[in-house]
Amino acid sequence: MNKTLIAALAATTLTAQAAINISGDYQGTISEGNPGAATYTQDLDLKMVGDIADGTKVTATFENLTGGSAVSATQVFVETSLEGIDFKGGNYKSQNGSGLLQTTSAVTNQMEVGFDIAGSGVTVGQVSGVGKATVDTSLTVAGISVAAQNVTATDRFITVITKLFGFNVTAETQKTAIGRNTAGAIEANIAVNDSAVIGVAGVMIDVNDASALTQDDGILGDISDAVNGKKVTGVVASVPTILGTVTGKYIDKNELNTYIAEVERGVWTFSYAKTDNVDGVATGELKVTF
Repeated sequence: MNKTLIAALAATTLTAQAAINISGDYQGTISEGNPGAATYTQDLDLKMVGDIADGTKVTATFENLTGGSAVSATQVFVETSLEGIDFKGGNYKSQNGSGLLQTTSAVTNQMEVGFDIAGSGVTVGQVSGVGKATVDTSLTVAGISVAAQNVTATDRFITVITKLFGFNVTAETQKTAIGRNTAGAIEANIAVNDSAVIGVAGVMIDVNDASALTQDDGILGDISDAVNGKKVTGVVASVPTILGTVTGKYIDKNELNTYIAEVERGVWTFSYAKTDNVDGVATGELKVTF
């Protein structure tokens, strides 16, 4: 489905004063068989936003499109505001923390209102048909940003972000009925000369309730298969070169080491990954954002 067709469909449901903006991400991956034949997989995500003159926005997303005739919206929601109170309602995903421990939640029919109280951001949300509301709060003091999601629940999710001695520091924690998961990340850009900057990141995750880990595309890739009582650690470093941006990753998960080498050149990323006791795999990945 091309942009012209999507825009034509959208125009039938939005007012004449709305501007239709379409953006998207395409990802295609070539993987060597090892064993077997090489494969090509693809994924297309589209976002369509109707931006109305009074600041109201209607958003629809079409995600994980791989081809064929079936196309359906994965998220549809409206955002608007009135007298300093922001409103969001519809079918959409939620995000816990900054993405170290968990990725976005499943799409849910829900609504929320957000406002500021004495410099603190407060969001009250409710899943459609569920009697109990959730409360999220956020506050920044002296360069330290603290956010608590679902603060009234025992498994509240707490995120702290700050800058320390030139390093960006992120910490997340959540205590469930099974145990507490805690994650920390330190990131920095180190200039080696006038034209080269090395990006370095270190991550440590203490896993005590693996069922609460859902992140599958974070700094360390997929951690959703981590096991209780173990730590997941990793280091990532990248540097620009004449070949493109070269990235090296070391990941220790479930007592297995994984080594990844990547070269990013334009829209292409070529990589080789090797995990202990498993054959290495070479891939070529094409990413286009529009």
